[in-house]
Formats: sequence, structure tokens, C-alpha cells
Amino acid sequence: MARRTGPGILFGALTGAGTFGVLVLTEFRGIQEFGFIAGTSLLMAFLAMMTLFPAVLVVVGRLASRRRRSEASARDESMPAFERVLARGRLIVPAATLLTAGALAALPGVRFDYNRLNLQARETESVTWERRIAQTRRSGFAALATADSLSELRVKQDAFAQLPVVAEVVSVLKLIPSDQQAKIATIRQLGPVLSGVRIDDRASDEAQRARAALQTLYRRLVIAAREAEGHTTVQSLIAAQARAEALLERLRTGGPDLGPRLAVIEASLRDDFGAKLRRLQNNLAPTPVTIAELPEELRRKFIGVTGRLLMQIYPAVDTWERDGARQFVSAVRAVDPAVTGSPVISYEATRLMEAAYLHGTIYAVMLIAVLAMIMLRNPLGALLAVTPVLLGTLWTIGFMRLFGLSFNLANVWGLPLIIGGAGEFGLNVTLRYQESAGSGGPDFPRSTVMAVVLNGLTTMAGFGSLMVARHQGIFGLGLLLTVGAACSLVASLVVLPLLLRLFDARRDREVAAAISLGG
Repeated sequence: MARRTGPGILFGALTGAGTFGVLVLTEFRGIQEFGFIAGTSLLMAFLAMMTLFPAVLVVVGRLASRRRRSEASARDESMPAFERVLARGRLIVPAATLLTAGALAALPGVRFDYNRLNLQARETESVTWERRIAQTRRSGFAALATADSLSELRVKQDAFAQLPVVAEVVSVLKLIPSDQQAKIATIRQLGPVLSGVRIDDRASDEAQRARAALQTLYRRLVIAAREAEGHTTVQSLIAAQARAEALLERLRTGGPDLGPRLAVIEASLRDDFGAKLRRLQNNLAPTPVTIAELPEELRRKFIGVTGRLLMQIYPAVDTWERDGARQFVSAVRAVDPAVTGSPVISYEATRLMEAAYLHGTIYAVMLIAVLAMIMLRNPLGALLAVTPVLLGTLWTIGFMRLFGLSFNLANVWGLPLIIGGAGEFGLNVTLRYQESAGSGGPDFPRSTVMAVVLNGLTTMAGFGSLMVARHQGIFGLGLLLTVGAACSLVASLVVLPLLLRLFDARRDREVAAAISLGG
């Protein structure tokens, strides 16, 4: 088992662990830890497969008869159905070529979707409201900056407020009136005028007073409409005249209870106006408002225990999209390089994750190529073995355009998994082909084909189950990995065997030609 199956299993473990392990080389700590955990778990699985699993097989195998083992071995020698598929080479090669050309044409249209709102389930209440807030050119998430003094706070706040990408800056200054000295002087000038004002509490005939006032207003509107004839405002004056006339008619036909009803309204207005007047009269000698006079719950929101002052900077652009986030972060950092907060953290995390997975994908392809070279010791064989990696990944990206799927923070980590699986499939097929050529057996034994098929189908079933999720990020991840496993499987079991036989036949012809020339 170790001699025949071990190399393929070892390569599968190394490619799987390696494609995740190379993420440790990236800058984003979360991705580093993810790569370490995933890579280590695959190595632990390989250790169990090479120690405990064979022992279990030995124990279970003792219960099976020798006849059944020999029949299973005979069935393992060849797979006619698979050979009939490969016999369609004249159809497979053009189809694979067209598929590759289509994927290359679709490649420029595949983009990275930075908007995390698109990962959520559709019609989620929080997403709906966040989109509504964004339409008002105001985000629900603010960047944060600090100042050590009020003077520094004023300078920074003014600088932030002047930026076109900033909708509003909120700080403790929002709670303190501006231009206090000018306002205090104005209020004190009102003192002599307002200090002696009193409200007349005596009752009066409100219906009669209202009728007289409306009649006067009505006559003035009639005169104004006559004078404004031909002017653009005449229609507004005529409409106001009609409303005044309608009110006079209601006063004339209001009945005996009209007076008491108007008296109630007058009393309510009088009480409200009197309360406001007394409040103004009690504050005709104001003093400046300071931070120390603010309520404690407001002070805690904007002033830290060390006395540092907080500013909340709300974006006027859509920071859920990459361009808006870049503009906003660049602009606020020009004022204060130490600015932080949700928009800044999200922008930096997205940028680092994108770069990490891009570098991780490149590292994974390089690692698989090196492992293939080490195990096959043949540059051409190693190149053929990694063909499913290139074709499977390229076809997957092409199908992403067909399905309207973009890379995002939820599915981009699936690329190393697709690359690792395709590398495992390709090297297993190549190793068994070389082994069979040396031993005289079938080129592609049944056990190899069924193992690769089973591996691919279980991967598709496992990740395909994610597509039942309403969460668009999880659904997209399941779709990407299912399509990737299917493309890798086709490239490994349909295209790669044809290439192996094609280049092997060329090699045989070259050897025969050399022998004939030597003769």
C-alpha cells in the first residue's frame, strides 16, 4: 500500500497542506492563522491515514475471503468505460480548447467585490437600512480621530469638515454653542425690551376678533390680487383669497359653540407662548457654556479618562465600495495619519486579505510545481501533472463570469483549495500512468480513476451543500468550490490522460527514429 498508493496520498497531503500553509507567509494575521490551522489539520489527517487506517484495513481484511479479494483485484485492472471516453479525443481536444479560449476571454470581466453588504442574505433588515442611509450621502459608520486639547480639536474638526468626502464631524464641540460672546451680547440687548412684557389673561370674544382680522386680510388680498394682475404671483393671491373667504364662511356658520372652542385654542396658545416668554426672560443674563457644565453621560461619549477628545467623522461617499473607501481613507489620513474606526479598519483588512490570497495563490501554484518536479523527476511530466491546476483554475474563473459570480471576502480563500485538489488529482493520474507503463498494466487502472472520481464527487457534494444557505457569501463559496472541483475533475480525468498518451507516443516515435538512424 505504501509503495503503490503512498506517493499519491503523500503528494495530496503535501499539496493540500502546502496550499494552505503558504498563507502563513502573508501579512494578514487572520489569514496566517487560517493557513496554519488548515495546513496542520491536513498533515494530521495524512498521519492517521498512513498509520491507523492501514491497521484498520488489515483487521477488516481478515474477515474477507481470498476469492473476493482476487475478484476485486481483477476488476481493478482496467476500466472500459473510461477508455471509451478517452477514445473521443478528436472531440475532447477542440472542446477543451474552446472552453479555455472562452475562459481567457471572460477573465478580464471577473472582478473582486469589496462590498460586504453583498455577502448578506437578500432583504436583510440591517442591509436594507444601511443602503438607505448610504443613499443620503451619510454612512452609519464613522471614522475616529482624537485631539489633546480644545484648540487642536477645533483645528482638526475644521480640516475634516472641509473635505468633500466628509458629511459631518461630531465632537464635544457639537454640544457647545459657537460664537457664544456675540450671542450673549445679542440676548442682553433684548433684556430691556422683554423684561417688562406681560401676557393679558383676560377673556375676549375670539370669534368676533378672528372675523374682524380675517375680513381685513380678505380685503387686502383682493386689492393685492387686483394690483398683481398679469404677474406670476396672482394665482397664489387668488388661492389665499379663496381660503380666507372659506374661513369667513365657517366663522359665520360656526354655531353658538364656536366662541368657546376658539377660547380653548387661544388659552392653549397663550399658555405655551407665556411659558416660552418666561423662559427667555429668566435667561436674559446668560453665561458661557463650558465642557465642565455638560452632563456626565455626554462627557463620557466624547472625552476619555485621560482627557483626550474624540471626533466622529462620517463619510459622504459609499465606503462599502472600494473606490469610495480609498477616497475617504486617503483624505482623512491627510489630516490625521492616526485616524481609525470602522471604515478605515474595513478598508485595510480588505486590502490585506486581497493581497494575501493573491500571493497565497501564486505561492500554491509554485509549491505544487516544485513538488511535482521532485516526485516525478521529469520536467515534462511535472508540467503535464500541473495542467489540471492551470486548466481547472482558469475554467473555474471563466464559469464565474457565466454565473455572475465575483470574488469576495467569503469565497476568495477557496482558490487555494481548488488549486490543491487539482494538483492532487493531476499528480495521482500521472504517477499511476508512469507506474503502469513500467509494470505493463493498464495506463489508467480502475482504482486510480475511481479514487479521483470519488474524491472529486465528495468534494462537490460537501461544498455544494453550502448553496442551500440564504447568506450570499456562503452560497457563492459553495458554488465556486463546486464548479472548481468539477473543472479540476474534468481536466484531470479527460484532458490530462490524452496529453500523457500524446507526449508518450511522441517519445516512442522519437526513440524508434533514433534506433533506425543508428542502424
